[in-house]
Amino acid sequence: MKKFLLIVAVAFASATYAQTEKGNWMVGSDLALSFNSVKETPRYDGTSGNVQTQNTFKFVPNLNYFVINNLAVGLGLEYQSTTTKVKPVAGSETKGTASAFVIAPNAHYYFPIGGNLAPFVGAKVGYAWASAGDSNSDKTRGLALGVKGGMAYFVNQGAALTGYVGYDYMNLKNKQDNKAETRIGNFGVGIGVALFF
Repeated sequence: MKKFLLIVAVAFASATYAQTEKGNWMVGSDLALSFNSVKETPRYDGTSGNVQTQNTFKFVPNLNYFVINNLAVGLGLEYQSTTTKVKPVAGSETKGTASAFVIAPNAHYYFPIGGNLAPFVGAKVGYAWASAGDSNSDKTRGLALGVKGGMAYFVNQGAALTGYVGYDYMNLKNKQDNKAETRIGNFGVGIGVALFF
């Protein structure tokens, strides 16, 4: 009985390891969503408070290669769409949409714990182009950083489902005026699918 349990334990531990070993490729896609609610308090003639909500949707296809066991490096192409609503105390609600495209080298490290589960961490550093309108004054570009941590569930030898939490940061400069700078930070949650071969 002890031998049987040992064999089962080794088989479960090696199931995850085989997918994240050196020389394998990982092709995946992430979907992420973040939500922010901000209350601003500018005061004018005794009236104060604007409520601002922001939703960001992100789609990230990526291709990675395991350079050593459990460590995959690669490239991600990211599209973000952000919708902002501002509701002032007096006046009508306004709504705006912005989009961003990010190209970012990335790395993921998996911690196989046996069975079908493997916690992982990831990081990216790249370049972003963003637009909030049609004119050049609405276009920005600059540095994009991100970190995430989550859990991968290996459905079989060739596929995994992931869930994670992450933080993204962008430092963007205006296309027409480099002195105009925007810094954006977002916490979000995401899900993903990864294929291994």
